[in-house]
Amino acid sequence: MEELAKVFSPAKINLFLAITDLRQDGYHSILSANCALDFGDEITIFRSPNDDDEIICNAPFLNKKNNTIITALNVFRKKTGLRQHFSVQLKKFIPHKAGFGGGSSNAAALLRVVNKICGNILSPVELIDLGKIVGADCPCFIYNMPNITTGIGDICRSMNEKTISAMGNYNLLIFKPAFGVNTKEAYGTLRKNFQHLYLGEKEANRRLSALQDAIVAEQVLLPLHNTFSEIFFSKHENFRELYYKMRSIGTNMMLTGSGSGYFCLSHKSLENKDDTLESMIGRCCGKTAFIKRTSFARENFST
Repeated sequence: MEELAKVFSPAKINLFLAITDLRQDGYHSILSANCALDFGDEITIFRSPNDDDEIICNAPFLNKKNNTIITALNVFRKKTGLRQHFSVQLKKFIPHKAGFGGGSSNAAALLRVVNKICGNILSPVELIDLGKIVGADCPCFIYNMPNITTGIGDICRSMNEKTISAMGNYNLLIFKPAFGVNTKEAYGTLRKNFQHLYLGEKEANRRLSALQDAIVAEQVLLPLHNTFSEIFFSKHENFRELYYKMRSIGTNMMLTGSGSGYFCLSHKSLENKDDTLESMIGRCCGKTAFIKRTSFARENFST
């Protein structure tokens, strides 16, 4: 088969995630700050001689017939009239059900690279509109990162440059316990039992502004926020204990997405504590925990 392109599909963290309200259509309104990482999946695209798409993947959890990549290719063909099908080799490194955005990132990467293969027949705005069909998180991967999203996660704007620049002054570590969290179930739990955690748009914007100011000021301890954090702590008290232990040594720890993945931020002026952090995470999560030292990706992941 003819190889057409290779593309990097980055993981992300929610530097900030507030669920502001429950909409009349049953979806939730959010305010989120999204940051791509220099860690992610690898995708190679081949021209397929067949009349269907094929996914070759190293991850046993991936449904090869029903996934975000297949959905992305189908909506692209419907929009453009493209008849070509593809064989996609996907090397998964982003943990599953962790809040690191693996599926949405994969779909966004496919939309962008197939659009390039076809001569950029769709504008960035049109690609974002297609991303909305695939999933609420997909547009934030198509739009330049780091970004801030509102609506149901489908309306994007750029994060301010001062915050982006100052983020480079923090070391980043991500981790995930052996178990995952189903996003749909997490939102269902929020809707049923934790509506008191809805922040409201005004308060969410105030807290996001305070966080950005704290990052620019290079504060050691940051006012991070994730609406799902308290829900997660209510089920896993040992993670609450880990959170406060991290804070006691000057490390910020917060859930990303609806979990079960976390990230840790430590200001670079402090003594490097990566070994200490990994030891603390191991005691909390066990030997099967996923732990990765990484960094924020500055450039937009264009294809």
